[in-house]
Amino acid sequence: MDKDIFAKEQAHLTKTYNKLLEIREGIEKQISELNEKAVDDKNDIRDNIRFDYADIETTMETLTEIEVWNRYIDTYNVESSSLGRRLDTVDKLLQSPYFAEISLKFDDGEEAENYYIGRAAIADKGHTQMVVDWRSPVAEVYYNQENGPTSYSVDDRTIPVDLKLRRQFDIERDKLISYFDTQIAIEDPMLLKSLSQTRSDKMQAITATIQKEQNTVIRYPDVPVLLVNGIAGSGKTSVLLQRIAYLFYQKRKTLRPDQVCLLTLNPVFRDYIDDVLPDLGETNPLTLTWKEFLDMTKVPSDGNDLDYTGEESLTKIHEALQDLEPEADDFLDIRQKGKVVLTRNDVFSAVKKFSQFPLGVRLIQTVSDELEARAKNALHNMDFDGDEETDSVAGSETAEDNRIENDFGGALSTIRRCGFVDVKHVAQRILGSSQVTAAEWFYTRMELTGEADKNMRYVMIDEVQDYTTAQLMVLRKFFPNARFMLLGDEFQAIRAGTVTFDKISEMAKADKRQFVELPLLTSYRSSPEITEMFASLLPQEKKMLVSSVRRPGQKTYAKSCRDDKEYYKELKSLISDFEKKEGLTAIICRDGFTLEKISDGLGKDAPKTVAEHDSLPKSGAFLIELPLAKGLEFDNVILADGDVESYPDDELGKHCLYTAISRATQNLAVVAKGELAKAIG
Repeated sequence: MDKDIFAKEQAHLTKTYNKLLEIREGIEKQISELNEKAVDDKNDIRDNIRFDYADIETTMETLTEIEVWNRYIDTYNVESSSLGRRLDTVDKLLQSPYFAEISLKFDDGEEAENYYIGRAAIADKGHTQMVVDWRSPVAEVYYNQENGPTSYSVDDRTIPVDLKLRRQFDIERDKLISYFDTQIAIEDPMLLKSLSQTRSDKMQAITATIQKEQNTVIRYPDVPVLLVNGIAGSGKTSVLLQRIAYLFYQKRKTLRPDQVCLLTLNPVFRDYIDDVLPDLGETNPLTLTWKEFLDMTKVPSDGNDLDYTGEESLTKIHEALQDLEPEADDFLDIRQKGKVVLTRNDVFSAVKKFSQFPLGVRLIQTVSDELEARAKNALHNMDFDGDEETDSVAGSETAEDNRIENDFGGALSTIRRCGFVDVKHVAQRILGSSQVTAAEWFYTRMELTGEADKNMRYVMIDEVQDYTTAQLMVLRKFFPNARFMLLGDEFQAIRAGTVTFDKISEMAKADKRQFVELPLLTSYRSSPEITEMFASLLPQEKKMLVSSVRRPGQKTYAKSCRDDKEYYKELKSLISDFEKKEGLTAIICRDGFTLEKISDGLGKDAPKTVAEHDSLPKSGAFLIELPLAKGLEFDNVILADGDVESYPDDELGKHCLYTAISRATQNLAVVAKGELAKAIG
């Protein structure tokens, strides 16, 4: 490193850091003054406001005064929230103000302009941009990794520039550790340093080390269906979270966190990723497992995250409804506190009244309006307990409507959400089966009632290869206005009967929705030795494209044991050795049955087991079954049941083995009682 350049960059860092301290002090002063003013105003309200309801005029004056104060409080809350967010930004930047610098020349006759890039943007009092956000258009030049003539886009306009300098920094608060002038990923010392660090119980943002192929995905134009097809360790989940942050930045005036839904496979994985977006200054979106999605939408299920519904049954439901003749048993009584307000025959009579419509959304919604009118008429002379009143109800028609809404909201709610339809019975008639899966039940309800979340704008599905076609059909129907981003690796499909990427493309085209598939073929997670082992399980044409940017590491280890005594002795020895290494050590078992058996065999030496609703430990070794380990990464992995029975030499067995091996970043050991899996032995 050049000493003069180092000194110059340290001086700039010191100046920036001191400015940030000044900004923080100013914000804290504003917050303090605002809080003091709020206390004074609150006391003023308490002492001076009059709650006078003597007559209509004074009541109106009181209500007007209360409204004025409410608006003032709302203004205070908005200002307080804005200052709080700005303070959070400054505090994050004080940890490391920026991570890169670019020098751009826009015209030949002009001087180059320097931009410092960080996790968030900040400007000083003179509105001079001290740090630009990594998501800003100009920062794209840094991630393009192309010195010389390049460009970036602003509002669909291409801005040509000459990139004169691409500099990376290793910074801790106000101290410059080192700097690097780099151009391409393989020369990226910041990336290599990041990859060499031990893994923790939480995923970290990759903002400073986003690579060119990852940046292509993060900044890809908005399309209805985007499929990211990446090998193990290519950073799919990190890219997904960075893209969510990018969308929030790009659409910061129109996109809310509740308009983005992220589907994850299990709660362990959700807990693993839940710090990434807050660390970037963004709020986590709605994050659900499939089971939680069913619970949220009040779909009766068996409580299992797996769903083996075939797409043909959902197609049959869609096609058969048009010609299905309604019958009385397709409907339910409408009740209020146990008392029947309208019987199923009453409902059926309303259905027959509109027999010109086929069984479906138009019919059910029309019947719902009819039933609400009938119910209100039936409820008109009932009191809260359901007894008929003999005297006429005093008051206006509006007051009576309000009474009915307040006292009989349950019955009216049932009608408005079309709860008078016996969805299960309709599905049973169509499918000719007494057993109806959650997906079949939900799809039938949507076909009948039109239920949907039209507010959701983005649905992100991680590990999409472990979902079925039927599950994707349900999600597509429930979120009709959403754009879908799907991420996965077909070779990590560890369940039979799940969706193929060809099928995803076919579904998008059938919907006449633009479909784009982007590849990620570089492994950033695993050492070359581990990458070579899991890549050997891929088809030849795919294997040829896989590469690792990690430096050479430790050789992988595999051993076959003759009997239980040798097997458990070897397993205990490996666990003891790996626990002495830095980072997390995962002892991965094919399924829960094998895990329990191995835990019992290890006895008092058995490490803790991570179950579905547990968080990962911060250090040490632990047992975990493969379905929960998906998407996670660990410094050290012991594949405890690497035998041919657990991982047979068929497609599913190879997928499971590929997934298990690729969880490791630095050290991998495979142990088996009996014959090792063929791909290893």
